[in-house]
Amino acid sequence: MFIWEKGALNEEQEAAIFEKESTLIIACPGSGKTRTLTYKIAYELGRLQSKKHFVIAITYTNAAADEIRDRVELLGVDISQLWIGTIHSFCNEWILRPYSLYLEELKNGFKILNSHDSQKIIEELCKNEKDPPITYYDCQFIATTVDYRIGSLDTRKHYSIGNVLREYIKILKDNRQVDYEQILFYSYQILKSRPVISEILSNIFPFIMIDEYQDTKDIQYQIIFSIAKAGKSKTKLFIVGDPNQSIFETLGGFPMQRDQMEELTNLKFTERHLGSNYRSSALIIRYFDYFKTYPNIISAKGKLADFQSKITFNYTTNYSVIEDEIARLILYNIKEKGISPNEICIAAPQWVHLASLTRKLMVRLPDYNFDGPGMAPFARDIDNFWFKLSRIVLTEPAPNMYIRRLRWAKEVLNELNFAGCNTEETTNRDLLKICNSLEIDEEEGMAYLIKAFNEIMDQMRIKISYYSSLQEHYNSFFESSERRMKMLVDAGNDSVNTITNFKKVFKPREGIKISTIHGVKGTEYDTIIGFGLLQNWVPHFQDPNGLVNSKKMLYVLASRARKYLHLVSESGRQINRYNPYGLLPTSHLLEYEFEYCEL
Repeated sequence: MFIWEKGALNEEQEAAIFEKESTLIIACPGSGKTRTLTYKIAYELGRLQSKKHFVIAITYTNAAADEIRDRVELLGVDISQLWIGTIHSFCNEWILRPYSLYLEELKNGFKILNSHDSQKIIEELCKNEKDPPITYYDCQFIATTVDYRIGSLDTRKHYSIGNVLREYIKILKDNRQVDYEQILFYSYQILKSRPVISEILSNIFPFIMIDEYQDTKDIQYQIIFSIAKAGKSKTKLFIVGDPNQSIFETLGGFPMQRDQMEELTNLKFTERHLGSNYRSSALIIRYFDYFKTYPNIISAKGKLADFQSKITFNYTTNYSVIEDEIARLILYNIKEKGISPNEICIAAPQWVHLASLTRKLMVRLPDYNFDGPGMAPFARDIDNFWFKLSRIVLTEPAPNMYIRRLRWAKEVLNELNFAGCNTEETTNRDLLKICNSLEIDEEEGMAYLIKAFNEIMDQMRIKISYYSSLQEHYNSFFESSERRMKMLVDAGNDSVNTITNFKKVFKPREGIKISTIHGVKGTEYDTIIGFGLLQNWVPHFQDPNGLVNSKKMLYVLASRARKYLHLVSESGRQINRYNPYGLLPTSHLLEYEFEYCEL
């Protein structure tokens, strides 16, 4: 049994962990949600009754899975019976790979299409659509339990997008390829057509946990709930999240109501709340509490509860000099308030405004590092085999990285086995030894990886060209990376292709963080600087539920801050030439009668 020291958790957290029934946890920002989930996993691992059972934890991102897994290991708990990862990884490993033969489209085998090759196919198909013209970014789609739904909010483009997607799905079917989103669709179809598979899985999983449930799509709920329902109360659910942070509605994410969960699973859910915020000052909490859309109670309980925070709102600075204002705010926080650059985050609604800002700030403030978009020199395709191998090659064999690198090595060997390679004589430790022993005298990053990959495969006696999936992933990895590096060089980053720059990708990030509001969710900083907070951006002008969703965006942005919060709705931004006065600040900010500070 896993036992923790007295005082390690508060009463709310302990009550959630000891709850015997399936549980829905509403957790406010800074309430120790991840800590609670980590201890719950450790607690349930200690209560497993069979070596054949697994505790399953579904996270929104792979980074979240790594963090929680590391935390559980640090508690001294054996994690051999823990499976943790994204819903797509779960479906691929537990449903598609073992049971694809039961689905007509997949019974003769399949390959997961990587994001680079997917983009190439769609970009080529988009060339045929001229009225109106569309791009790859218009053609995102969402899997449902019956079909696929176009993700674009611009209905004027739906006819053209539909043409592209129909042809795209046909090409995949002809080539026995499965798109990232199709992983969900086919997994649901397998469980629906063969209910016995849900029963088999429910016998293996006595406990399933879902993190960030407010970002879960209907088909994802249906997949997990069909397994839980088949368990007939033997499988319990532990579902955690914050409805106030449901900002992925346009991608299909939503916080399902408890009564609907009970109806779909035939389980009784206990609802509990984590309402103690240990992150932010009382003033910051009072500020973002205004933007709540779900009526939970949040109280300041942390060391910073009485901190004298400053919250500012600027809606006069013109967009043409926005980098001047942001640079001023950065220097104010560092020099006047003593904030570490690593504890400052700049966030905006869209990526398009961040790349150029990052470059300008790097020139304006050369004494500081920036961790912004587009800085990685090669594509972060987490499902690509060679990306997975590059994580081991480019990280130092330090003691604090040993467990994580060992886990990465196991993933690499599993992928090689699935590709058809014989790796029976190679253990994870053997693979680490091979990677650690590499001696490559090469300064160019891409050339270094080519030599490293070839040497590793030679030592393992694997010829890449003999295995089609490895060769396809290899070509895709280097094609997409060269494309990305060209974009960075064209933007003025001439030092991108160096091995030093490559090795930074997997090191703990340093410098002032620059991200979208969506990308910053789940993080926290001493200082948050938000800009682009304009009507038509927050909310997006095509979002039919924009007023509600813009509140959630502001809630997420403001709740990331521990000490200082600076909001900027720059003037002069135009969505088209017919708007000579520029966009107005987000209406919620204008309506909020808050006494802002002056700097």
